[in-house]
Amino acid sequence: MNSIDVSVDFSFQGKHYTPVITIDLDIFIQQKEPTSFHRLIANQHEIDCYSYLYEVMESSAIFYGNPQGLAVKHAQKDQFDLDGYVKQSRENEVLEALLDIAKQEMNISDFTDNQSLKNALLQAYRLGNR
Repeated sequence: MNSIDVSVDFSFQGKHYTPVITIDLDIFIQQKEPTSFHRLIANQHEIDCYSYLYEVMESSAIFYGNPQGLAVKHAQKDQFDLDGYVKQSRENEVLEALLDIAKQEMNISDFTDNQSLKNALLQAYRLGNR
């Protein structure tokens, strides 16, 4: 599973809050219009999105931790490159589909020793998506 913990640290009316949630990134990036991380945190922690508490939380920085799977490559020191993750995730999906074709048509189980075939299939895929 590709996931990451998302948290926010803030105070409101003398009380300190540190809500944390774990985001399944595979599900998250499938949304047409992904929900903001602040809103996801609020929903899971029953914080009304029309409250002053939410406004304070929304103005606070998001922290990222405990990346799993592909997310590890895109996380550094409380930062997460979501755009980079999405790009690599989609590229991996294409490569898996192309490898399935290579398995079916040529009995090739991976591209390690077939880099030129991988490149040719990728170029054909990109040409078809113009």
